[in-house]
Amino acid sequence: MSNEPDADISANGHTSGQSASKTTHTVSVHDGTEWHEFEVSHGRTLRAALWEHGLPPHGSLTSYLNCGGQGHCALCTVDIEKGEEDPNQWLDSFLHTQDVGRLSCQVDVTQDMTVRL
Repeated sequence: MSNEPDADISANGHTSGQSASKTTHTVSVHDGTEWHEFEVSHGRTLRAALWEHGLPPHGSLTSYLNCGGQGHCALCTVDIEKGEEDPNQWLDSFLHTQDVGRLSCQVDVTQDMTVRL
């Protein structure tokens, strides 16, 4: 279990490269109180980016009791308002169809995004 950012591996298991035409994307995040905006490398997982900017998608207890970004626990769920791609992992896809949100560990940042924690 981990409260550390994921390694430089995207949700689909590929290392994040700089081959995309745009190498960073703007991510706007509402933490329930205020908005935060920061740049994220193309292909970085949303979960890792949130951790790196002091906005973990977990509560105080689940910061320590989670699967470490493996897509097993559903504790890093966020609402994506803009910049969402279709899910490609079974649990992320199921939660999305139930309007629960998206697993931030299974979302690669490939465009500008707006997210609510």
